[in-house]
Amino acid sequence: MLQQESDQGISVGAGLTLQSLSVWLTEPQIRLKAMAALVDICKGKKGGDLSSAIHSYIKHGDPFLQGLVKHTLTLVAQPIFSIITRWIYDGELEDTYHEFFVASDPTVKEDQLWHQKYSLRKPMIPSFISMDQANKILLTGKSINFLRQLCHDRTRIRGNEVIKASESMEADAMFTQDQDGGFQKMIDIVYSGTSQHLLEVLHSKYMFMDHLKAMRRYLLLGQGDFIRHLMDLLEEDLAKPAGTLYLHNLTGIVETAVRATNAQFDDPDILKRLDVRILEISPGDTGWDVFSLDYHVDGPIKTVFTPESMIMYLRVFNFLWRAKRMEYILTGIWKGQISNARLLRDLPETSQILQQCHILGCEMIHFVQQIQYYINFEVLECSWDELVTKVQRAKDLDHIIAAHQEFVDAVLTRSLLDEQSKAILTQLRTIFDLIIQFQTSQDQFYEVALEERDQRHRFTKQMEFKTKQGEWGVTEDEEKEEKQRIKKFISTTLPQIRANLKVLAQSYQDMVKLFLVMLHDHSDVSLQFLSFRLDFNEYYKDREPKLRSPFSVKQRKQKV
Repeated sequence: MLQQESDQGISVGAGLTLQSLSVWLTEPQIRLKAMAALVDICKGKKGGDLSSAIHSYIKHGDPFLQGLVKHTLTLVAQPIFSIITRWIYDGELEDTYHEFFVASDPTVKEDQLWHQKYSLRKPMIPSFISMDQANKILLTGKSINFLRQLCHDRTRIRGNEVIKASESMEADAMFTQDQDGGFQKMIDIVYSGTSQHLLEVLHSKYMFMDHLKAMRRYLLLGQGDFIRHLMDLLEEDLAKPAGTLYLHNLTGIVETAVRATNAQFDDPDILKRLDVRILEISPGDTGWDVFSLDYHVDGPIKTVFTPESMIMYLRVFNFLWRAKRMEYILTGIWKGQISNARLLRDLPETSQILQQCHILGCEMIHFVQQIQYYINFEVLECSWDELVTKVQRAKDLDHIIAAHQEFVDAVLTRSLLDEQSKAILTQLRTIFDLIIQFQTSQDQFYEVALEERDQRHRFTKQMEFKTKQGEWGVTEDEEKEEKQRIKKFISTTLPQIRANLKVLAQSYQDMVKLFLVMLHDHSDVSLQFLSFRLDFNEYYKDREPKLRSPFSVKQRKQKV
């Protein structure tokens, strides 16, 4: 039709033709088609998801369409940009229709603010905002709310107000980051300033490192003089059945141990948090099995020291306390051997048993010393050094939480408290039980031997006394009775004790041999080296073929 009008020279109105009208309507028509396409693709979308849909067209090859999409995206992204700025500068979140990529749960309690109240709605993260930027935006606003609600700190963060006042950035800065990087710079500066202020408040006002060191000293047995004195004071009470313990008595003993050692110089707030806990009592438990130190945390530091992590600390304490008790028992065994060896010189028939006790005691002392060295240096000290380094380098609270969790997990795993090492831990506890049995057996032997010694001394003194009185030193019946008693001691009592010790020694060696095999087959190299140190003279290696292979089957598969 337009072609016919052009050929015939027909015009409509004063100089307006259908052809010129068509030309004039071309641009609006293209714009309407583009808008129609955008409407179709954006159907049912909102917020960040809507922005992502529009942003997918911004790199169109047609400059006209590209400009149209950019203009539309600027208008759509403006509310998102406004929410971002209010969130990262003031910690305020107004998102009635859940269109922003940071979600807030008002039902979460204040003490769970950091872990559960705020989260990312990943479908609502615009495609022009990276995941790293989204995380920094989340952490920045979350840090502000954490400071205000938990730390009760409303101090203006240095630098943020200056940046906010001088910033004339528009919404289009979010999707033109390739050109100037202004949006990224703004996020980095505000994130860094807010996070550093939060860490300063935690370290200065709430003494985070002091509490961390306190847990290292008390729950992980780092305060040696306090732990040793505490064991001395608790020995009599913890030897009783667990049901007879009273919490107030134990608390008083702990306070006495604090006052008598260097622990008294700790901050009063730290000592006030140190407490005693009695674990769940099972039939046959003694006080040693249920006693535990505890450390109370509250306020902002509870965000790092969560109830779950405190339970892990108690598990580690229970293991370390048991190992420390073995060291304590063996120290007592060694003292008993030294003192009683002198007292029993008058009974030469006991020398073989004394030698048995000494050899077995030395084996156990070596074993426990190597276990203690492994725990204290290769597990605790190495993990602690890594934790302190990470805390010092932390850029935000999440880094500290992650570093602390890695520390607790590493200590649990390398202390044989994880699921993978459950069988090894059971074996180790069996060895510890044998050490306690050895203590009981040796004490019983000393009791019998010293009683025999005293009876012989009394008989000798009685003879000497009667002789001085001018009487017969001993009658025939008394002499016969004494000889029968000595004969029974030598032929019956001592062989029985010797046999019991031999069975105990064999059981101990069998358990240690199995324990070494388990360590040898473990995937952790440090545990394999522990097996080498425990069997430093290859005594068990000569008796167990499994200890002669350089790699376990599992390790060979990993190596292949």
